[in-house]
Amino acid sequence: MNELSGPQERHAYWQQQVSIWKESGLSGAKFYKANDLSYHRFVYWRQKLGCSTAPKKTAPTASGFTRIAVQPERDDGLSLSLPSGLVVRGITAANIAVVRQLLDHC
Repeated sequence: MNELSGPQERHAYWQQQVSIWKESGLSGAKFYKANDLSYHRFVYWRQKLGCSTAPKKTAPTASGFTRIAVQPERDDGLSLSLPSGLVVRGITAANIAVVRQLLDHC
């Protein structure tokens, strides 16, 4: 690495190393160790060239967890089952008069 004296040569060298790393699919640590690169320089140039994260995997792996959405508890009120099979649901204080009228006409 010492033979690269100019900033343009260093930039070109590290751009090539980062490109090879991206195509390799290896983690950053495995790549810089396998290629005998300086950890600090590798991280510096990876960030400088806009590649601060590991290469993207081709297929996402499942974590085994699922997202759960909590629904607010609904208060549907009371329900009334008549012998005829008719079921009246959602009886509340606000509609009790309507339910009473329905029962009077049955």
